[in-house]
Amino acid sequence: MLELIGSRKRLEILKHLTSGDKYVSQIMDLTKMDGKRVKHHLDRLEGDGLVDSYRSGRRRYYRLIKDLKLEIKKPPEGKFLVYATEE
Repeated sequence: MLELIGSRKRLEILKHLTSGDKYVSQIMDLTKMDGKRVKHHLDRLEGDGLVDSYRSGRRRYYRLIKDLKLEIKKPPEGKFLVYATEE
């Protein structure tokens, strides 16, 4: 999971999806990335089950389907966890 969200661009895409469903062109404009790179990151996020997509007309929209949580605790518990939860 850390590798997946370790990408600054994927985190940026996830941030934009928190405000609602977006289609690829919207994400391209918001992130200043080309379509091929946006699609690559979306495919990775979709493949790992964090987002899904649907068609409406000619556009494919992407949406978050899980909440991501990061938990870091100081000693003595000493936890460092990243996990996804269903909404």
